[in-house]
Amino acid sequence: MTKQEALISIFGLFAVNVVARALPHAANFAPVTASGLFLGAYLGRRASLSLTLAILLVSDYALLYVNPFGHVHLGSLYAPWRLWYGDTQLFVYGSFGISALAGGWLRSGRTVAGTAAVALFCSLQFFFITNAAVWINGAYDRGIHGLYEAYVAGIPFFKGTVAGDLFYAMAFFGLYDLVRAQRAQGVLVEQQVSQRP
Repeated sequence: MTKQEALISIFGLFAVNVVARALPHAANFAPVTASGLFLGAYLGRRASLSLTLAILLVSDYALLYVNPFGHVHLGSLYAPWRLWYGDTQLFVYGSFGISALAGGWLRSGRTVAGTAAVALFCSLQFFFITNAAVWINGAYDRGIHGLYEAYVAGIPFFKGTVAGDLFYAMAFFGLYDLVRAQRAQGVLVEQQVSQRP
């Protein structure tokens, strides 16, 4: 990936995340995991991790103003610390960080099946980590039955997580591959034209 491609991709991912998360959508159908995977596949660990968390922070901050499931609050300015929504937030951000690191598995020999498998891994780890965090923070009984209840309550959201992770991962990687293929074809045509007598 060239520097220009990286900058365009980063700005595009920021924009897609803010818009997609601010518009009405199915619960957990969001591009954050796929953004982490994409960045992890094409950038180094440190860059992909920090950019994924920055995307999450920026889009979370936008959600203070525009709630896709309710009201728009454009009449006031929110302090950045209003982003803190509870003790589970560290687990949520940590899980998205894992997704950015998992993108490194796609650096060499990426296939559609491999991309789908890594996206599904990310969906699963998000489900297990974040629902365990809800249980740890006291939303359910402290026993094993409470943990079971936390996971059962998370199942309806898991469907949106899987669908969103697969959809956005295929869209981001597919669009990038399409643009690169068309660019390579254009270079090939230019070379052929310049070689003609």
